[in-house]
Amino acid sequence: MSEGRSESLRQQQAALAAELRSAGKTWVEAAEIFRTRFRLNPRVALRAVRGWSQAQAAEEWNRRWPHEPKTFKNFSYWEIWPGRSGHSPSHDNLSRLAEIYECSVADLLADLPDFRHLDSAARTSVAVSSDSTGGVTSGIIVPGEAETLLHDLLGRHPGIEASVPPTADATGLFHRPEEIDFGKLAQVIVMWMQRMPHSRARRDMLGKLAAALAVAAAAPLAELPGAAEHASAASVPEVSRFDPATLAHCEAMMPHLRKQGDVLGAGSTLPSALAYRRIAEQQARVAPPGAPRDRAVAAYAELTQLAGWLCFNMGNYSAAQRLYDDARAAAHEARAVELVTYVLCTMSHLATWQGKPRVGIDHAVAAASWAEQSGSPYARAYAADVAVRALTADGQAARSQEFLDREYAALQAAAADDGPRQSWWYFYDESFYWSTSAQNALKFSQADTVLAATDKALGLTDKGNLHNRSFRLLYRAEAFARQQNLGLACQTITEVVELTSVNSSRRIEQRVRQLRSGLDPWRRTRAVRELDQAIAAYRSQPAG
Repeated sequence: MSEGRSESLRQQQAALAAELRSAGKTWVEAAEIFRTRFRLNPRVALRAVRGWSQAQAAEEWNRRWPHEPKTFKNFSYWEIWPGRSGHSPSHDNLSRLAEIYECSVADLLADLPDFRHLDSAARTSVAVSSDSTGGVTSGIIVPGEAETLLHDLLGRHPGIEASVPPTADATGLFHRPEEIDFGKLAQVIVMWMQRMPHSRARRDMLGKLAAALAVAAAAPLAELPGAAEHASAASVPEVSRFDPATLAHCEAMMPHLRKQGDVLGAGSTLPSALAYRRIAEQQARVAPPGAPRDRAVAAYAELTQLAGWLCFNMGNYSAAQRLYDDARAAAHEARAVELVTYVLCTMSHLATWQGKPRVGIDHAVAAASWAEQSGSPYARAYAADVAVRALTADGQAARSQEFLDREYAALQAAAADDGPRQSWWYFYDESFYWSTSAQNALKFSQADTVLAATDKALGLTDKGNLHNRSFRLLYRAEAFARQQNLGLACQTITEVVELTSVNSSRRIEQRVRQLRSGLDPWRRTRAVRELDQAIAAYRSQPAG
């Protein structure tokens, strides 16, 4: 392991805390980031963000209140609580902890259950997370745009929930996809699903919400010249002249379609992706030779790859393969070397997933060759990443570790590169390295190694990317299952089932089924029975 990777957790936390404080973050704001990054409860996070050990926190307490001394054990009991071996702090102790950490008592208890949703008066508004942009007035949380969008979607289908008032058409917001924070939308969707108390109500909500999302996802096409009168996304008018503005619109939509797929799912995004692909194809056909045509062909290639990715997640592997082949040919035609690399990487991923790791290795090797020509550290790093997955699946422990090291080195180069990067790399960062390390460890190492890698991956994962977060949680669940820690394994799988209640994919469903099958010897235990209940509640009517 390199020196950078052996850096202690405390050093990482100290560096992050210094960075956050220098950026003007309050202790509470910094602790909230610590909670997410390092998976800490608020009492631990508020101490760790100051760089204190439990003993140092006790020293600070004793300096202030020497007549009521505490030891590190007191802090340990309070931080473990409400776990079985913990002790609840008294009101006075909570008040003094808040004074030490310069926070409110409520900040210390942010991980405790919230039952406000049981109040019938609360049905008309959904609580958003503390880091949202929604305003706060007299203690009432005002919905942000993400919740407004969800209300609009539900309002398109009367009867979904009696308290949801008829609102403007959802296309009003989807006409401006670049203004939607898909991360906040993902959080709101999950909270709505978790609020539904009965499985039947939840299934009805899922079906109707999925239908609304599918309609809304195609709405941006109405902005294209001549497209408004067409009833479906597939009905794209023929064009006879090159229009740079239309091509620019297609290019601008691609990153938003990718994020839309991460949050709303492949099924609701694919119609729009195919329609934009058709428009880009037409622009490529009528574009003048030279740079305009190369640009249009590259846009067509990228949209084709995106459509292939969505088909892959929907479980239509043959369609994904055809689209990937088409995307690679178009990217070569446009001489878009970095895009060629990216498409080859996705082809490697597809082959490995289908149980063809040696084909995956072939594609990864080709991707690595083109990545060197591209000069992009992201291309080099991701080519190494898919090679690790293929080599791991093929049982090549030494070579997979070699490519893991290559990936890490390329990621460091990418982090030091201040230049622009292609939009399709939005999903790829250091969290991917740790996620792939977890996959590798599941094959060749102990469960503890997997858990350490998933800790790092989840701490760095974009909360709005439900797809990536779900797979990383499933790696974690498999490690818990290997340790026969049934409670945590089932709890983690349940979290995935809830996270993907709207945005699921055939691949996620497949992994959930595989993990549940492995728990069959313990099917009569309480943990597995509760998991089965969650699967029945959220999956009886799969969304999309």
